[in-house]
Formats: sequence, structure tokens, C-alpha cells
Amino acid sequence: MRDLGKMICDEIDWSHPDLCAVPAKTHFEAGEYDAAVEAFVLGLRSRAEARTGYTREYVMHLRAACPEEEVQSAIDQVEGQMEMDMRLPYHSNPFAALGAETLFLIRNPALFERMAERVMDHRPNWEKGFQFGGTGAIGEVLRCLLMIEECPDRAIVPWLGWLILRMRDEWSRSVRWNEATLGTSNHNWIACAFSGFYTAGILLPEFKSLGKFRALGATYLEQVVHELFEEDGWIKEGSPGYHEFAANVVFAMAHLAERNGELLSDSVRRRLRTIADTNWKVVLPDGRYPLFGDYVHVGRYRGFTGQNRADRWAVAVLRRHAARYSLGRSKFVAAKISPDWTPLYGGILPDHGQDVLAAYQALPEVHPETVDTALPQSGLYVMRQNWTAHADCMALVAGATGPRVTSHKHADLLSFELYSRGRRILVDNGYGLPGEERDDDRGRMWRVGTSAHNTVTVDGKDNVEILQEFSYNQTVVPLVDKWVSDRSYAYFSGVHEGYTNRGIGVAAVRRKVFYLRDRYWILIDRLTSSGAAEHTYQLHFHLNVPGEPDAGGRVITSGQGGNLLIAPVPGFSGEATIEDNPYPIENYENPRHLTYTRKAVGHDLFVTVMIPFSDAEVPEVSTRVMEVECDDRKLSPWEGTGLEIEVNGEKDFYFDQHMTWTLPWSCGPYSGNQRLFHSQLA
Repeated sequence: MRDLGKMICDEIDWSHPDLCAVPAKTHFEAGEYDAAVEAFVLGLRSRAEARTGYTREYVMHLRAACPEEEVQSAIDQVEGQMEMDMRLPYHSNPFAALGAETLFLIRNPALFERMAERVMDHRPNWEKGFQFGGTGAIGEVLRCLLMIEECPDRAIVPWLGWLILRMRDEWSRSVRWNEATLGTSNHNWIACAFSGFYTAGILLPEFKSLGKFRALGATYLEQVVHELFEEDGWIKEGSPGYHEFAANVVFAMAHLAERNGELLSDSVRRRLRTIADTNWKVVLPDGRYPLFGDYVHVGRYRGFTGQNRADRWAVAVLRRHAARYSLGRSKFVAAKISPDWTPLYGGILPDHGQDVLAAYQALPEVHPETVDTALPQSGLYVMRQNWTAHADCMALVAGATGPRVTSHKHADLLSFELYSRGRRILVDNGYGLPGEERDDDRGRMWRVGTSAHNTVTVDGKDNVEILQEFSYNQTVVPLVDKWVSDRSYAYFSGVHEGYTNRGIGVAAVRRKVFYLRDRYWILIDRLTSSGAAEHTYQLHFHLNVPGEPDAGGRVITSGQGGNLLIAPVPGFSGEATIEDNPYPIENYENPRHLTYTRKAVGHDLFVTVMIPFSDAEVPEVSTRVMEVECDDRKLSPWEGTGLEIEVNGEKDFYFDQHMTWTLPWSCGPYSGNQRLFHSQLA
């Protein structure tokens, strides 16, 4: 490795105060470059604790806790990564993807030597191909190796060389990022890349090209936590996957900064706590987040290996956040969703180099004030039956979608995912294959488009015009004008004007959702035309379970656990069709596409009732729209919808006033002047 040793030595500032009169400098001055680098590594290890953010006490605590089968699992995982492409997973490398705890359990010097050989085999590609975050991933492995006594000094040297050249290439591109590149709210790239440079600067300040990056610390965190995240704590890019990714980056960076003596401002601390306090509010009955935007459930693709680590599961994240930031509600939700959870790695709860299990166990659970969630700045709303793993649940997305600030969102305005008795029934179609794994972009662009979501399209067009992947031709900001979370029901009313810019004469698409807890959802999609042209209106559902429409358009799903009866109201449904997913992916959810199509001149309306039930206990349901007397006339259902719903012989009446005015109304035996009325809540 003599040429590598010379390259690394040339990168070191030998006048650095930490290198005065040390063996490494003596070797360097004698031209003994390999010996100089190994001696330099030995010196690093003597002062590694603060720099790495880890302690030797933590490593020993982890090892003492883990049973032998966990240790063998760690060895097997490292062995399994030896033949992996060193450029995968994306923005990382095979060994960084395993996580610190896996590496800390390895005690075999020969295994670390083989890891170093794999890095050397990859040397021709150290500077080839731009992947932001590569520097940080190499730095993550270095942080671990420096703390592992069994890792030979010489096995760390190739990682140093790779870090220097990877950083040089990555910085040459990252330094030019601007609003035209990443949008006015920036992008998760800035957190991932620049935190990696900061890690390199903290670890290796003696390197000429790295020391300056120590300045990326508390000051940079002050900027990035406000640029990337909304006031309610969710990432501006919308996607839960990118929220998890960026949030973990800023939490790790904050921990490393504090371990190295930097004082974080109160505003950074508050924002970090808000980000941590957001996750439990969005988690769904199966312990996952809704599959909105560019999200991939863990472990799906070769490019995302390592993301199925147990410490990255949502419920583990909730527990870490609960312990770190004293979030009793986060602990309550985690315990409700996964009551049988046991600590990881033989009995610890790892959080950025600390075991926070004791803090977690001492924290009292706090029952949330409501079972529903509203994050208005982010446009995320969740209606739940309760907080358990067997709950009925609907998560709606109503956030702004625009040219670049929301690049990982889709054209999915007012879409939702729905669970029945804890089972995912109506789902989003997710990210699709990353660009590096596609034969072409057709499947990806379909998944971004509106028809791939549980929402409404007009004349076959997307509700936000898509220019290309990650880029839109307009910004659409939905208005949520009513949100109610009551003990007995939840109610959502939102509208968007996306089609006004599509030149087709449709002014607004409004979605109203009424959830009578434990009973059913009423879904009203109201389409407002600005002219007298005929339009094709389509209501889309994506079924993740078996189900076929009958002659009347009803769909009854089947299978063990929760199921759903989708009951379009006669006269306000449309022609039902169901098709297989047009772009299926192996080992992925490939829901079938259920569509209700109506052709109408001017305004129109879809009215749908969705009833959750268990197993094969299909309820008997009938629905009909009733005439409403108001303003000395009969209202059209588009003005105000009166609905009779009979479930297993029990009749309910529902009224929803859609116009901007309110007058006394009557319908059958019911009357009032409320805008929203349900007979069971009267």
C-alpha cells in the first residue's frame, strides 16, 4: 500500500498541533509512509472517544449484553456484505448499512482485514460516480473501527484513503448546490452530504482538506433543521422515508457535535424535539408510516439494503425518541402498537452510541389527548379507531405540491391510505424502482401520477402537471377548511384547485371524509366545473387485498383479519373496473387498480361508504341519497348531500352542506340548520 500511504501522508498537515513530536511524523520525515499512516491511526485511536461520539464503555456494555447468537448474526451479516457492490446501498456502503452495533460485536481481526481488502478492491472507483452521502457513510465506518480494539491499525488505512478521494469528488459537486438545483427549501441531500463532511472534519482535523469542515456544526444545524422541516416537525419533502432519513442524519449530527463540546442553541434543541415528537403522530396500526410520496417499505430493493435493521423500525425509533426527549406519548403509542417488544441486542435500546433503555423504562406513558392527528403545515391527517395494532385507520395527505420544494411528493392531492382492523386495504403505490434499477421510466412516472393514488382525476390528467421525475410545472396548495377530531367521529374537508391550470374548465376538487368511529367512513368527492363542458371524472382505489366489484360496483375484500366493504351510493358512483397493477415489481406490494368512471356535463359528485369488518363477517348494507328541502326548494346533492345508511338493519342519516351559505333544512324526519349532521350524534 506504499502509494496509498504516500497519498494519505501528503494530505496530512504535519504542522498540526496534535502531530508535533509524534512517531507518525518521524516516520513521515524518514519517508516511511506506510509506517507513518499506521502510527497516525494509532494516535487517532488514543483520542477517539470524543471524536467518534462513541465510548469504549458503550462498546463493552453492548458486547456484554448480547448473547452468542447475536454475535454470530453480526459476523454472518458482515460476511454477507463482502461481495456486495461497494457503491450500495445508495448514499452509503455495504458495511455502513449494517450499523454501528453490528460492527461493534465483531472481534475477529481477520474479518476487518478482509473488509479493508474489499475497500482496496474498490479503489479504481473511489472517485467514480457521484453519490451524495458517500463521505458520511465512510466516516460512519471509521467512527466504529477506531473504537474496536480488535481491528488492526493497517485495516483502517484503506478507509482513510477512500474517505479523502470520495470527499474530494463529493465536495466538488456539493459546493455548487443552490436554489436552481434543490429548490428554495433545499433537500435531504444537504443534510446527508454536509453532515458527512462535518463527521470527516471532526474525525480528521489534521487533514488539509478536512479540518475546515469542523465549522459545519452547531451553526449549520441551526440552518438545516429549519430549512428542511416544517414547523410541525415533518420534512418539507413530504415522504415518510425521506423524513426518517433526514431526521436520523440531523439527530446523529447533533449528538456528534455535543460529544465534541459544541453548544447547541435553544432553537435547535426545540426543533429537534419537535421533529422527534412528530413520528408517533403519523405511525399507523402496523407500526409503519403511510406510503405517501417517494417511500419504500424497508428491505424491498437491492439499493436499500440495511434499512430493514431492527433499530430502524418505526416502533424502535419511537422508543428512542421517547427516551432521548422524554416523550411520554411516544412511549404510549409504541407500547400500544407493539406490546410484546423486547429490547434489542440482548437487552439494550441503542441511540447514537448510548443505551437509553433505563431512561425509557423510567419514563411514564402519557395518553395522547386524541386518537387522531393533524399536522396542518405538512398536510398530514390521520383518523383512527384507537391506538392499537388492530385499529381502523385512514391517513390523508393534503400538503402543498410544487416544482422543487416538494420533490419527493407525488401528484396525490387529497389521497389516503386505509386500514381495517389493522390490515392495510387501500394503499399507495410508493416510489417504484430507483433510477439505477429501471429499464425505463414509465413505471416510475405512473407511480408519481394521480391515478396511482386513492383520489380523483379529471379527464385523465394529473392534478399537478408533472414535468419530469421530481419536478412539477405548478405549485398547488390544498385548503383544509374543516378538521374535527371528536370522541365519536372525525371529519375532514379539503379542496384543491390543481385543475384550474390544466385548461379543462374544472375549478375545484373537494374531498370530504366523515368517520363514525368503529362504524364506517363516508367519502364525498365534489367536482366543481367552471363551464358546461363534458368531463370524465374518475375515482381511484388501490386494493392491497383480494376483492372484485359486483354488478352494482360494490367491492367486498377477503382474507384473514380486517376487510372492507366499498359501497358506492347508487346514482353517485360510476362504472366500476378493476385491473392488475400495470407496473408490478417483484417482492413489492402490487395493488389492483379499482376505478369508478362517470361522464358528466358541469358539476358532479361521487358518494362512497366504506365499512370495515373482520374476516368473513360481511355486513348487510344499503345506501341511498335523500332529498333535502332548503331555501324553499330541493337542493341538488352537489349543493347538500342527504344520505341514508343502513348497516345490519340499523338506519343512520347524514347531512353535509357543501355551499358557502347555511339555512334551515329538512330531510325525512330530520331537520336543523347545522352544516354537518349525523343522526347518531344528534
